[in-house]
Amino acid sequence: MARLLIADDDFEYSEAFSNGMTAIGHEVMTARSADEALELLIAEDGAFDFVSLDVVMDNGGAISPLHRIRDRRDALPVVIITGRAEIVNSPLFVNGLQLAQRRVRKSTKLRDLADPVKALVGTCGRHRPRTDGGPALSRAAGAADHRARQHPS
Repeated sequence: MARLLIADDDFEYSEAFSNGMTAIGHEVMTARSADEALELLIAEDGAFDFVSLDVVMDNGGAISPLHRIRDRRDALPVVIITGRAEIVNSPLFVNGLQLAQRRVRKSTKLRDLADPVKALVGTCGRHRPRTDGGPALSRAAGAADHRARQHPS
């Protein structure tokens, strides 16, 4: 099956989404912020088949990471997700965020979450990074390296 990255600061929803995807055979990693998601994408270079980004998260939502992902991996399937009713009908969600393959409303039904994964991963296969490294992820990598030096494990 596929290797998924789910970035959502709603712990309960993220865990439910992760558990559901794991139950149907996917390998899942989660991030609680856009910065953490970008750090995982760099550390696991080319290993993810699918990314889900929450529109609104603490310390930033989907817009900036979506652009950074596209700088690095232009064909990696990215789904933007939200549980906020006021965003679902907004022009940004309906007509914007065009770099994402899909925009999805949060759901408690496993099928609503699994269908986009199956549709997008099934047609795209493994996505490799751009050879030029992409400028935005390179900056994020430098920031992650700096934090690692400040807080060695």
